[in-house]
Amino acid sequence: MSLRGPLFSRHVRIALGCASWLGGMAPAVAQQPTQGVQSQQVAISIPAGPLESALLALGRQTDLRLVYRSEITAGKTTGGVTGSLTPSAALSRLLSGTGVSFRSSGGNTVTLEAGTSSVAATGGDPDTTLKPIVLRDGNSEGVDTPYETAGSTSYITAEQIERFRGSTAGDIFKNTPGVISANNHNGGAVNVNIRGLQGQNRVRVAIDGTQQTTTTWRGYAGVDDRTYIDPDLIGGVSISKGPSGGAAGAGVNGGVVGIRTLNAKDVVEDGKEYGGRIKIGAQDNTTSDFTINAIVEQTDQAEFFDFTNGNGSVAFGTVQDDFDLVIAAARRYRGNYFAGTKGPTTYRFNNSDLRLSLTKPGEEVWNTSSESSSFLAKGTIHIDDDQSLELGYVHFEAEYGEALPSLLFSQPETFRQAPLSNVTTDTFTSRYRYNPDDRIDLKVNAWMSIVDQMDMSTGLAFYLPQYNLTPATRPPGDDPRYAMTHTYGGDISNTSKFETDYGKVVVNYGISYLLEDIDARRYESRTYADLRGVPMNPSIGSRSIASAFTSGEWEATDWLKLNAGLRYDHYWLRDDGVTPDTTVRNRDGGRLNPSISVTIEPIDGLQFYALYAEGVRPPTMRETMGSDGNARPNPYLKPEAAKNWEIGVNLSKDGLVTESDSARLKLSYFNNNYTDYISRVPTAGMPPAPPGMPNYVFTFDNLRKAKFSGIEVTASYDLGFLYAEGSLTYYTDYMFCRTLSTCSNTTEENDYAANHMPPEIMKRLTVGTRLFEDKLTAGIRITQAGPRMSPVTQGARMYTGMWVPYTTVDAFATYKITENLTFDLQAENLTDRFYIDALDGWNPAPGRTIRATLSAKF
Repeated sequence: MSLRGPLFSRHVRIALGCASWLGGMAPAVAQQPTQGVQSQQVAISIPAGPLESALLALGRQTDLRLVYRSEITAGKTTGGVTGSLTPSAALSRLLSGTGVSFRSSGGNTVTLEAGTSSVAATGGDPDTTLKPIVLRDGNSEGVDTPYETAGSTSYITAEQIERFRGSTAGDIFKNTPGVISANNHNGGAVNVNIRGLQGQNRVRVAIDGTQQTTTTWRGYAGVDDRTYIDPDLIGGVSISKGPSGGAAGAGVNGGVVGIRTLNAKDVVEDGKEYGGRIKIGAQDNTTSDFTINAIVEQTDQAEFFDFTNGNGSVAFGTVQDDFDLVIAAARRYRGNYFAGTKGPTTYRFNNSDLRLSLTKPGEEVWNTSSESSSFLAKGTIHIDDDQSLELGYVHFEAEYGEALPSLLFSQPETFRQAPLSNVTTDTFTSRYRYNPDDRIDLKVNAWMSIVDQMDMSTGLAFYLPQYNLTPATRPPGDDPRYAMTHTYGGDISNTSKFETDYGKVVVNYGISYLLEDIDARRYESRTYADLRGVPMNPSIGSRSIASAFTSGEWEATDWLKLNAGLRYDHYWLRDDGVTPDTTVRNRDGGRLNPSISVTIEPIDGLQFYALYAEGVRPPTMRETMGSDGNARPNPYLKPEAAKNWEIGVNLSKDGLVTESDSARLKLSYFNNNYTDYISRVPTAGMPPAPPGMPNYVFTFDNLRKAKFSGIEVTASYDLGFLYAEGSLTYYTDYMFCRTLSTCSNTTEENDYAANHMPPEIMKRLTVGTRLFEDKLTAGIRITQAGPRMSPVTQGARMYTGMWVPYTTVDAFATYKITENLTFDLQAENLTDRFYIDALDGWNPAPGRTIRATLSAKF
């Protein structure tokens, strides 16, 4: 059964239908009468200090939308404001004595001006004349959250993504401590590793709250969890490390990566109703084309300005009183890149020098090309002051190079450019929110994602056509692996806020459900195309997870905060394979997972916290019932349970040394423990396979324990004209215990985790400057990666991607030609190092690559 059809035309019809439907709702909504925003008091606490910092804090605490020129607030200070006030009253007090006034600009915008008193500007009592303004889709959401949270979280802004665009979507995580996108240059997808956990649904990547991740067998390298997204369509990325609350945390023990796609506010400037953005970019260090089954690497690069390799995107948006709408599209193409020219090409193992890669310095790196197209449509209807409904659609399709690891490390005679793989994804979202008061903040979400993919299973054949000898001229046996996954999900949650005599209390509670329906087609693993291969039966069936969760926060005093949570996750697995690999067709189970934390803030902006959290990762279809991974499934696996604790310090301070500087720091020590860790192990010593089942060499089993502990640091200091950002990840300990008495400092001999072990230490430092009235921003980033955290055993060496410690330098510059036209220039791997990125298998990273991007706003 073929799972692929005329996908392009089908998805284009869906995209056009969604665009016309979302566009058509605009005039209908515009005809609704505009309603005023009800005045409500909120708890506000903003210390005395720079006016600019105070206004940013007010925007976060009250969701005000403020429009002003930076020069009218520059150098001004405020006495601060504290108490339960309406947003307009709080703003009036902050501006008192500053010579800055405010006025309503219509809709949901407040404009700050110099000169006139705020009372005159608003025509009366500032506490009552101006109604609260609601900020919709603000850009600052989440930026400071990591420095105010008891636990390890990170946030990546759109500006940071643009600053270091990189060669792949996974490069956006390169500034984030404890997070790596594995196999980053082989497969064209995001495949996140958080603190040593990766694959088999341990980490969830949620795009607008959905799951489009697919699990793909990678031969010796194990299993990838792949997610596809174009960086130009990303508005921001939040990362939670370890067990997480809410709907996204169901059935996950490694962490959650939340990707927010563009919304109207990312495109439309404050105070305007319409806006747009166009980007066009080009790069060097790539081929213009390549030949399938080529056995000789190219040496000639494509010309920089022929625009063979490049990217472009366009986005249009509108922000109205009753609706917001954004439509965007992106297109990018990159041929195979070239490796760097300087650096070691071997690593030391058992007194021998072994090759890092079959690719030599300066050569074309086969199977690294990528061509993709994306489309996004998202609209929000503001039904009234209390209700909104957001509808969204994201489409992605790509054709990309990849190769099974066996092709990348076996021998030069089998190394070649393999046929391309492809994928198409469609994601539909619906989000309803009802927020009439502090007791009710109801959210109802429903979504669906479709992933239609073909991954090429590359044959390990001796292919030497230049000798004109049989069998060397026979075509390799590359078999396509077709799979389609439909994932459906929904959640209902509510947040209630209470002001009590004993402090402020916030309670969140809800339920969620996720159903993943997996279909695939049988294929064969063969050496040559004219041979009958080994039949491979991929996973076919369904996985579903239901969750009930609650969490509470109690601000006992102005310096003490307590948090506690409880969630119950239950899972069901059903095998629908034609030929079952086990005699068990259904499995289910569940677990109750608590969490608790305490935060002490002795000084405003300085926090000390401690956290304990548990989470569960159910076994997957591949591990329990059906697999094409040359391993016998084990239907009796227990779920993995995480029991993590962490202590840390947060610092978030504006005006630390000067009136206009800002400092941010997050320092944490984590100790993550996993009971019943699921590992691939030899079948020797295990119970025999059921009658009629294949006798595989490997199977899956629960280890008694696995552990990772370490230190993470994120820090930044901004003086305005000069700034610095840095991150550090250092693992202090790890272990894998088959039993409590058999612990080891190496992974299990044949476990996939051999390719999941990150560097023992990873350091990054970015230093930049802003010149010519902030028109020019320029800087460099230095990255240092240490050796792998755990030594590689003799048995695991062959199928484990290796790297040697490396140091790389990247540079960037952004120049504002006009207020609406910006030119970006980036240099990746400025010193042209030949190196293997950590957790990137056997493909060398790109050599020195220059990228130029021109962005226009209107």
